[in-house]
This record gives sequence, C-alpha cells and structure tokens, in this order.
Amino acid sequence: MERRKILIVGANRGIGLNLVKAFKHRGWTVFGSFRPQTQADTSMQDLRATGATLLEIDFTDEDTIIKSAEAYGSEPLDVLVNCGGVNIHPESWTDHTADIINEEFRIMATGPFLTSKHFLPALKMSEFGLIVNISSKNGSMTRNAGRLLAYRMAKAALNAQTVTLSQELKKAGENIAVISMNPGFVSTRINNWKFEDDMDTCIAGLVRNIEGATMENSGQFINWDGSIIPW
Repeated sequence: MERRKILIVGANRGIGLNLVKAFKHRGWTVFGSFRPQTQADTSMQDLRATGATLLEIDFTDEDTIIKSAEAYGSEPLDVLVNCGGVNIHPESWTDHTADIINEEFRIMATGPFLTSKHFLPALKMSEFGLIVNISSKNGSMTRNAGRLLAYRMAKAALNAQTVTLSQELKKAGENIAVISMNPGFVSTRINNWKFEDDMDTCIAGLVRNIEGATMENSGQFINWDGSIIPW
C-alpha cells in the first residue's frame, strides 16, 4: 500500500516541526516547507534531520508557493497543513498599526488561501484530500475576550476561509475536507515560550484528529483533543 503524503507548511520550528517528526514516525511520506530567508537559520538543522522532503514556501510570496507546487509535481497529496504563524503581540489594540494588521493577515489568512489554491490539483488526486488550517482558540468569535486584535482578526479570517472553502468544495463534488484546528497553547517562539498545554500531548491529539478526519468533519473547528470549538 502506498504511503500517504502530507505537506506541512511552516515546518522548521514549533508545532510544524513537531508534526513533521510525528508523521515521519508514523510512516507517512512527509514534505515540510521553510521560508527561503531561513536557509541559514539553526532551526533548519532540526528540519533536515527529520528526512522530510523540503520545499521553499513564504506565505507572503505567491511565487514561492507556485514554484513549490510545480516542484511537488503530479503526485497525489493527501493532507495539506497550513501552519504559519507570527508574533501574537502587541496585546493592546491601540498599539496596533495598519502594517501589523496587514502582515498578520498576509501570513495567517492570505498565505493559507494561496497554498490551498495552488496545491488543490494534487489534493484532487488523493482518494480523500484534507486541508488543515492551524488556527487558534483566539480566532473564535464566541470566546473572544479582547486583546490581541490583529492575531484574533487574522485567525477569525482563516476560520471563515475554512468554512467557505469547505462549502465550495462540497458544491463542486470534491472529496476534500477543510478543517480548522486549535493546536493548544504550547511553548513556541511566537508566544515567547509561554504555555498552558504540553507539546507532545497536543501533537499526538492533532495527529489523531488528522488521521481520523472524514468528510463529515469538513467545515469544523476542532480542538487538539477532538472537541468542537464554537466559531
């Protein structure tokens, strides 16, 4: 039986790197992306050590996404994980600027749209394709408690994208599900290493939910533990 293929965008650190390691351990064929400008970053040593096939993708540069989709070729892609993130600060809405908001939208909303668009032909070739948008509980409108304006706005936009693409692909008769997932509040560089949840536990939960996803899950906002988060 041919091994399933997964592409994890934003794979050289944090959640992305841990997902690469987990899926490699479980026997998947894993592709991981990194931004071209991080070639010399020390984090690349960890990503290369996984043995994943590497692609250069910058969410803010559509040309890199197009070239990576071309480099991937005409093989089926079973799962696309959009895992890019950016610093969650500033906390106060009055400290935000248009540049801060625009950057967060480009990385956390526009970028995942572009990868989903350009890797769609490969996803269509899978018996069951899955797009996983790594979101955040901060993107929930129901649970919005203030603070982190740009981050919340961008993740809410990503969630709207999940629902919209889910509906569009269903109407087109495609066997491709689209889900948003909350990875947990784990220790990563973008949140200054603060955490409430254990990384290994959350990664195991994400893997379990990705491997168990079906078309019935399309359009859902799923927590790492499998529970459903209200929009």
